[in-house]
Formats: sequence, structure tokens, C-alpha cells
Amino acid sequence: MPVYKKITAFILSLAVCSSMVYLPVISGYADEYIYEDTTQPETEAEEYTVSGDYSYSLSEDGTARIEKCTSQEKEIVIPDTIDGYSVTEIGRYTFEESSVESVVIPASVEYISAENPFVQCTSLKEIKIDGESDYYFCDDGVLYTKDMKKLSCYPQAKSGTSFEIPDTVEQIGIAAFYGTSLTDIKIPDSVSKIGRHAFASSAITSVDLSGTSIDAVDVMTFMNCKSLSEVILPDNLEGIALSAFYGCKALEDIKLPENLVEIDQNAFMGTGLKKIVIPSSVMSIGYSAFGYDENENPIADFVIVGESGSAAQMYAVDTDSEYNYANNFTFTTIEADEAYEEYLKLDTKMYDEFEYFTENNEVTIVFCYSSENTVNVPEEIDGMKVTAIYKNAFITCSSAEIILPNTIKTIGEGAFSSYVVRLVISGNCTSIEGEEPFLMCSNLKEIEVSEGDGEYSSLDGVLYNKDKTKLIAYPLEKRETDFKAPDTVREISASAFCNNRYLQTVDISTVTDIYNFAFDNCSALKSVKLSKDLKVVGNDAFYGCTQLKSVRLYDKLKTIGDYAFGYEYDEETAQETANASEEELSAIANGQAEAPELDKLVDDFKIYADENTMGYDYAKACGIETVTGTMQIGNNNVSKGFLYALAGTAGAVILAVIGIFAGSKIKKGGKKKS
Repeated sequence: MPVYKKITAFILSLAVCSSMVYLPVISGYADEYIYEDTTQPETEAEEYTVSGDYSYSLSEDGTARIEKCTSQEKEIVIPDTIDGYSVTEIGRYTFEESSVESVVIPASVEYISAENPFVQCTSLKEIKIDGESDYYFCDDGVLYTKDMKKLSCYPQAKSGTSFEIPDTVEQIGIAAFYGTSLTDIKIPDSVSKIGRHAFASSAITSVDLSGTSIDAVDVMTFMNCKSLSEVILPDNLEGIALSAFYGCKALEDIKLPENLVEIDQNAFMGTGLKKIVIPSSVMSIGYSAFGYDENENPIADFVIVGESGSAAQMYAVDTDSEYNYANNFTFTTIEADEAYEEYLKLDTKMYDEFEYFTENNEVTIVFCYSSENTVNVPEEIDGMKVTAIYKNAFITCSSAEIILPNTIKTIGEGAFSSYVVRLVISGNCTSIEGEEPFLMCSNLKEIEVSEGDGEYSSLDGVLYNKDKTKLIAYPLEKRETDFKAPDTVREISASAFCNNRYLQTVDISTVTDIYNFAFDNCSALKSVKLSKDLKVVGNDAFYGCTQLKSVRLYDKLKTIGDYAFGYEYDEETAQETANASEEELSAIANGQAEAPELDKLVDDFKIYADENTMGYDYAKACGIETVTGTMQIGNNNVSKGFLYALAGTAGAVILAVIGIFAGSKIKKGGKKKS
């Protein structure tokens, strides 16, 4: 697969980054991020009526809401009536900065502020209901709704270090466990929503949300949980909100789920993370989400791991001059990071310019540090045979020629770099890992396989399997303009010819299977002779072949992948998208406007195919010009109707003339090229 195909993701990531909203750093239980959802609006303080230790307001139905309690008693029993009014609500600021240890709520109360009026009661040990309430229930001092589907408050000073939430609970309320001394809280699979600040400033050490159905970690849910060291998130999670894990200093590792879409600002600020792997599903990453301490200073050597062209890569270098914000984090791909982590586990040694490790008295070359023009890998090191090349082993080697000894049996994925021009592979090699093993070898001109009993062979610098039924790799810088596959070849591997700029005519008339990206971006390719027995053409097989104006497809073809024929990358649209305004990009990111189509049809491309065939159906579905009722003679497509009219002797003579003319034309073309 060529590099330019990933530009699509990069372009769309522009929309993501332009849609980010930057906000100031938030700390503590901030009122400006608490939104009341009561049935009655909050009353202004000057409208409160004071009666003893209580301030209250009246609702439209003539019932009272307690707004403030100034009692200094350790146990507070809220009255069921005040000044003759039935008490039905408890407002959000009722126990603001209270030292109460026990609160008794009358059964008359129908609504307790969803903002948790007990959140600042740091000495509270229990909550009780006086009588039988139709709306709330208390169990061992913990407040629930009557049906126990919502846990509203676990008192901060309640004794104990562990608690198992009942499996009836579907919702954990705002700040429900705020500031508690609980270290172990078991959350049941029944939970589908967790309110913001729910566990903030608590002593919790680990949390397993994997069985829950929550789709987001709400604002500041685990903020300042300084002992929290382990978090398991559910696979279906889509969002992590503002400062969700802010200040979790013990959190040094976390796996983000593959369906995650949005990570809001400051989400992991002040944690113990030194590296974060961000899945490709993430489309939005907010200001200072990763890589900053609690004082908003960047963490030295912080590493962002993700997919090239993704929001993760954009975040690594994201800037905003208005807020004097400029990220400069190290970015690496997921594959490279995994390889590095695996490398760190190896017990390697040095021999001349080679780093290696041993296993079962055999040597595997891990890295080659040579800068010589030609590298000859030794057959033995320390008396042990060199039998394997580790993945990426020559990725930083600048040598133009690499010669592997006949002792080599396996070659790891992506072993060779863009510097290599000529490669000699062991004739005893039985495995070359990866679907596109030489895709990054942009200067490679020749692959030679030495004599041996392995699984590979070569011919004229092209790599095949042993019996030459499969063509594996045609070097990117091989400069011949014409190629005819050996008659034995039946398969063309993925990306086998990808990005070759020189081939103009290709004869693969014995091939039955052409896999993904096989001729992708062969920009000089003008003519392809396909087999009448061709059955499979993979995705993007001839994508970007802008000089190829037609192909003939036959009736045995059963599978054609997306963009297999007749498409190219739309550079103009890509550039226009990159230059779009922030408003336009935001509309794309938010789904308010369609993302641009970055693939377009090649000008004047046509497909010759009979009706009711796969080739015909593909052309019609893609809007490609289709020509039916013809047959190929030489390199010419001739109308079948015309040929039928030439039946008999005269027709045979003319047919022969057409064949001679076609052959003559081919020869002339060959002389002109030479």
C-alpha cells in the first residue's frame, strides 16, 4: 500500500484539530461545571426565607425547598414541614461546608439535588430516611433512589475501605463517592452512566469498568484520585471528558479502547503517564490532554503512539498561539513502538557492525550499523550459524548492497531500508515475513536468490516463490519498460509492482489472481494483457495507473475489489480540503458536511467486457465507460458484429490481414522504443 493513501486520514485530521475548543485549566469541585437539573429553578439567595437553622424557598405548588442549613449539630434531622410548608426538596447548597456527621431526611422529600448537596460534608458518616419514602432509600448509611437504580451518595467519612455497589444500580450520581476513603469499589455490569466527579478525590486504587455499558467517562470523574494506578475501560467507550483523570499521579499505564472517538482537554494532565497509545478511532484530542503535569508544564520525553496521519500525530505537534500552546512530543507508530518494546526484551550482543541475539545455538541479526557500500552478513558468529534476520534489522543501514549467507532461513518483516539497491537472499530461506516485505525499498533495483533448497527463486532481478507460480516482488527502481511474466505464474502478490515508475507494458496473461495494490501507482503503465482465466483482482490493484486508459476483462472473473481499475488520487481536492476554513473543517468533523471524496476516475478510462459479467457490473457501478460486443485480436478490440459479418473464406482472409496488421504495429512500437 503506497504512502499517499494515508494522506486521506491526514486531511480529515485537519478537520478534527480545527474543531478543538481550548478552555482554562480546571481544578477542584468547580461550581462553574455543575449544572442543576431540578424540576424547579434555583432561587436567588435574597428570596430565601429564614426559619431557625434553615433557609428555604417556596415552589409554585406551595411546597418548600431547603436551601441552607446552618446548624452546627453533629446529627441534623431535617423537618418534614417548615413554617407550615411541606418540605419536598433539598437544594444543592443545603450543607455547604457543613461539619455534620449524620443527616436524617424526612419521607416527605421528593427530590434531592442531582448536584449532591452532601459533597462538601467531609465529616458525614451516614444518611438516613425518617419513615417510608416513595422516592429514596438508604441502606447502611448510603443514599439511593427508591428503586435502587441510582446510587446518589456514599458519605465521605463512612468507615471501611471497600464497597460493592449493588447490581441493581444503573447510575452512579454526581460526586457520589467524592472524597471517600474507599480504596476498593466494585462496579457492577448493570451500570450505564457515571456522573461527573463521581470518584474524584477518593482513595480508590483501581477501577474496572470493562463490564459496564457507559459510553463516556464524564467530567472530572476520577480527578485527583492520587492512588489510582489501574483503570480498565469498556470496549464501547467513545469519550473521555474534561479532566477525567486529572491529577491521578499513580496512573502510569492505561489502554484506550479501539472505539474511542474523543478525548477532551486536560483528560490525563498530571498523571504518571510517560507514553500513551492512541487508537486510530480517536478523532479529537483536546488541549493538554496528555503530556503535561498538574502545573501545565510539558513532561520531558513524553511519547505519543498512534497511526500515521491520525489525530494522535497531529496532537504531538499541535499549537495554538492565542493560548501560547505548542506541543513538541515524540511521535511513533504503533508498529514501531511494539517492535521497540519487543527489542528491549532481547538479550543482545555486538559483533563488529552487527547486533544479535542467540537462541538454541543459532544467531539472529537484530541490527546492522554498517555504512559500507556493501554488507556481507557472516555465516557464523561465535561459532554459531546465523539463521535469521530480525524485523527492521537493516532499516537504518545505508548500504546499497546487502548479501545474506546461505545459512539464513527466515527474514523478518520490513527488514530492509530505502537505501538498498541490490539484495541477495539466501537460497535456503524458507520465510520472508509480511505481506509487503519490500514496499519501503524505494531504491531497490534487483533481488537475487542464491542456489538452495528454500522457498524462493529469482529471475531477471524479480522475486518469485520456488516454482515461480507466484510473483512476490518487482523492484521499485527496476527500469525496464516492458515485462512478461513467466508462463508458470498464476498469482501476483500484494503490492508486488507498487510504485514502479518505469513499466509501460505488462503481459500477465497466465495469471488467475491479482492481489491488493499489486500495480498501485504504476504511473507509467499504459498496457496490461490479462488472462482469460483471471478470477480475482484485489482492492486498488491498478489504482493510480493514470496512463492506463483501458483493460479487457473476461467472463471468468468473479471478484473485483474496490478501486481496482480506473481510479486515481485527487490531489486538487486534497489540497482544497487542506486549505479549507476552520468552519468548513469543523463541519466535516462534526458530521454537518460530507467529507470530500479523494478518489476520482482516470480521464477517458474504459473497460471492455461482455454484459452480465463481473467486469461489466464493476464498470457500470463505478460510472466507467463500458464497451461490449468486442473481442481482442492482437492489441486491438474488434466488434464481434463486424467479425460475424465476415463469415466464410473472405472473412477468414480479412481476419488474417487484421492479425498481420496488429502484429506489424506491435513490432513497429518495439522498434520505436528501442
